[in-house]
Amino acid sequence: MRLKDKVAIVTGAASGMGAAIAKRFATEGARVACLDINRQGAEEVIDHIRTANGKAEFIRCDVTQADEVRDAVGQTIRRFGKLHLLVNNAGIYDHEDHLIEDLNEETWDRVMNVNLKGPFYCCRYGLPEIVTCGGGAVVNIASTAALAAVQRPAYCASKGALLTMTKAVAQQFAGQGVRANAICPGAIDTPLRTYTAAGRKSDGINYPRSPRFISRVGQPEEIASLALFLASEDASFITASAYAADGGLTAI
Repeated sequence: MRLKDKVAIVTGAASGMGAAIAKRFATEGARVACLDINRQGAEEVIDHIRTANGKAEFIRCDVTQADEVRDAVGQTIRRFGKLHLLVNNAGIYDHEDHLIEDLNEETWDRVMNVNLKGPFYCCRYGLPEIVTCGGGAVVNIASTAALAAVQRPAYCASKGALLTMTKAVAQQFAGQGVRANAICPGAIDTPLRTYTAAGRKSDGINYPRSPRFISRVGQPEEIASLALFLASEDASFITASAYAADGGLTAI
């Protein structure tokens, strides 16, 4: 029960890594606010948590909308009384985000709004509450695209900026008992990966296949285990760090 008596917000909690993180946090004793626009998926996650005697609530939230994020943080406080942990997991990978000369502003803005502005809003409204409750941790889900280039310029830019924003948050809030770290997943078996693979097949671009030491695809539960570590007191001396969970991809 490494998160006993803690309250966590997890964005993008309806599927993939977000769902795995919400379930794992609840198993470790946290009360979890599951934020997503996908009610059905989130409620399935909550049913799973409650069946295992965990505590979770669904809060519908579009992280690109400041008012919705502010309201979701307020609802979390009203339902659970406090906030200690924030996991910014919600993210997108757009099929139209490829050759930079063909990249339109609408696609650029859409990717930036979810992948970067969303975590900004969550930090903006969530961090003061975490400080008020005595401190805690922020875990941002970035990507190996923040560490090594892929032919998705908007995605790379959003995740690279999220990584440096994580360090800025860590510096600003260190004296107030808040740690901030980022996870940079590689190929993980999620609906987003399936969507990405379909887009790569259809856009006619020859993408080089990147080798990695561990040849298999990662599982969402493996990212959840790392998120748990970074959110817990086991990582009490770790902040402003980026953890590549990519089977060795970025080491090659």
